[in-house]
Amino acid sequence: MKLLFYALSIIASFITLIIGVQHGLMELVFFAVSPYIFILYLLKISKHNTAVVTAKVVTAFLVSVGLYFLLDTTYMERKLGDKFSFLFIPIWQWTMLLVSGFVVYLSNGKTSD
Repeated sequence: MKLLFYALSIIASFITLIIGVQHGLMELVFFAVSPYIFILYLLKISKHNTAVVTAKVVTAFLVSVGLYFLLDTTYMERKLGDKFSFLFIPIWQWTMLLVSGFVVYLSNGKTSD
């Protein structure tokens, strides 16, 4: 079942990569894709049921909200710069990932009693 969430993260990274290349933001595109790569890592290391559920919820939330804001600031709001979305959205995503990554890490250490 993790396969669906792997696919969501890979699709989101490709969409982010394509938008960044189209707008000529190569210096920021790898920073914008990095949260999706870390999501793949979180999904891979999650073994305990709590860790798997946490990783899946974080993946669904970060992919949907991250892509929404990226598409909104890039195509809908022309007043906001493209660099704004490629700089501040990954900062927000990394903040969420650090907190949830800590939860996944601690949940993997749980023992089933």
